[in-house]
Amino acid sequence: MTQAASHMRAGGVLLALVALAAACARDAEAAQRARLEAWFALGETVEFSATMQCAAGLYRITDGRIKAAMPVVGSAPEMARVLAAQGRAAWAPHAQVLDAAMVAMANADRPTGMAMRRAGLEARECMGAAGESAFHHMLEQSGAVLAWESGLGALILMDPASGLLVVAMGAR
Repeated sequence: MTQAASHMRAGGVLLALVALAAACARDAEAAQRARLEAWFALGETVEFSATMQCAAGLYRITDGRIKAAMPVVGSAPEMARVLAAQGRAAWAPHAQVLDAAMVAMANADRPTGMAMRRAGLEARECMGAAGESAFHHMLEQSGAVLAWESGLGALILMDPASGLLVVAMGAR
């Protein structure tokens, strides 16, 4: 085999490995956007990153309201019930910050509450600087929204005041 043919073959193997890694990513931006647009009024993508172990997206929102396809609840116990029945729910715990709301979820339904926390922790590997900053800010922000999609293990935080939405997905 000539040296040129050897380099072409190595380049083909590298491209195949890159394609395989992309195919094995935890999520794809287009798929994530399509799901989110059913529940929230998305604007532009600020950041998106995915590996086999995590996915994280940071999006602008054009409206802080939650669409009808996402059930909205008023408490952690209600969120646990709706998640068990429908697999997704959003909660805007006006009286507490989202970090405290996730603790309330862990108290109401330990497996779900801990899955939420795990998704947020594991997704940090995929977050850029802006996404990580927005995520931490929203955890301590009253007036923000906590949402969970059980099928994908997607933690969604939305802050209507800042016009941002963060999605965090850890390993499956």
